[in-house]
Amino acid sequence: MRIIYRSTTFFERLIYYFLIPDVMAKLVFEIVLRVPAITVNQPKQFVFYGLLAIEYVWLLYNFKAFRPSFSKISPFAAVLALMTIQGVVMGIWWGNSFARIGIDTINVVVVLLNIFILTDPSKSADTAFGRIFLINRFYAVLMILLSIVAMAVNPVAVISFGGSISTAVCISLLFAELMLLRKLNIANILTTIFCLLAMIATVQSWNRTTLMACGAALLLYLGRQAGQAPYRVVSLSLAVVMMAGVGFSMLPEDSALSRRLTGLEDVDLSSRTGSIGEREAEGDAVDTKIAALGPGAVLLGAGHGASYDVKYTWEWKLDYSNAHYGWVLFYLRYGELGYVYLGLWLLALLVTILQTWRTSHAASLVICLLAVWNIGYIGTYSYFSFFIAGMPFARAAFRVAVTSPRLDRFPPLGRGRLARSSTTNTFRM
Repeated sequence: MRIIYRSTTFFERLIYYFLIPDVMAKLVFEIVLRVPAITVNQPKQFVFYGLLAIEYVWLLYNFKAFRPSFSKISPFAAVLALMTIQGVVMGIWWGNSFARIGIDTINVVVVLLNIFILTDPSKSADTAFGRIFLINRFYAVLMILLSIVAMAVNPVAVISFGGSISTAVCISLLFAELMLLRKLNIANILTTIFCLLAMIATVQSWNRTTLMACGAALLLYLGRQAGQAPYRVVSLSLAVVMMAGVGFSMLPEDSALSRRLTGLEDVDLSSRTGSIGEREAEGDAVDTKIAALGPGAVLLGAGHGASYDVKYTWEWKLDYSNAHYGWVLFYLRYGELGYVYLGLWLLALLVTILQTWRTSHAASLVICLLAVWNIGYIGTYSYFSFFIAGMPFARAAFRVAVTSPRLDRFPPLGRGRLARSSTTNTFRM
């Protein structure tokens, strides 16, 4: 018997790098140290960027095998390059901390580098999505089990897939797996049941963006089915409405999702308290900061490493460099030009979704779903855009077999390296 093993691609490893830090955080911080998950974002970022640093060092070591396709680089890469240069120059001009300038610059540079790296077909074309889907299922089960253990020792723990990044990646892969199912058989029915149960198990930990992204993913799925099986769309729509109504009525009043939905009903944008009010307070504080620096900062921002002081509901955040709203963060760093950058960012995401939402290829479908998440998080957690590491802007290569119209369950996989393919293939981005 011959065992065929397909080596991992950069695309596949990048997905695992999104998930690994949250497994470590759940074990070490939530279970052993018993601290709230929301306080461990920084360690997770260090692990994530550390893993990527190893990738970049290895890429430099094997640079002769690197074959990027410059014609396939997203035009948005030019915007990222301008953001990097402007952010560094303005950060130095205003005397920001060099350490913070470096941290903010790394966020943008990683997005730019990954867009560039993924133009090499060998970094994504032979990605084994069957394996990715299988590992993602194990990840979902593991995180649910670890969450149950964490709840036994940590009163603030909840059942979840981890933080915003890992949750987005895990749910995107679950949705992608469902969207790529073709036949009605026992295996596919069991897969559907598992994916739905895994998401239902974590629903209490969802935030508003998660709810929005899942709703958008469902609409994309129904849109894909509309031209092929209109009766299925009608029946699924009715089933979803009924399940959503029953599900929300059964949510405990003290669950995180219930509190967030109630917060939407009672929102007062004139107030500067509560989760949404604190985001508005961040905007006020950034406006004050930029106005104090003068007209140059209004146009070009305070640069990378910029920080400000903001009054939250129960505390002051001093020397604070985060901002939940994307337009506030971009204004802090890049001034009024930041609004242009953010507009182009949104345009690039919308173009990605329009180009990929009907695809039958796993790589492009995952990119499409992550772009949907990216749009949602611009309004609630703008750093998501950087920590997703350029995936929504990548034009991943995939195989298209021209000798057979048949689609496999996890298309397109292929066997062997690019030069050893036994079938005639073309490559698309």
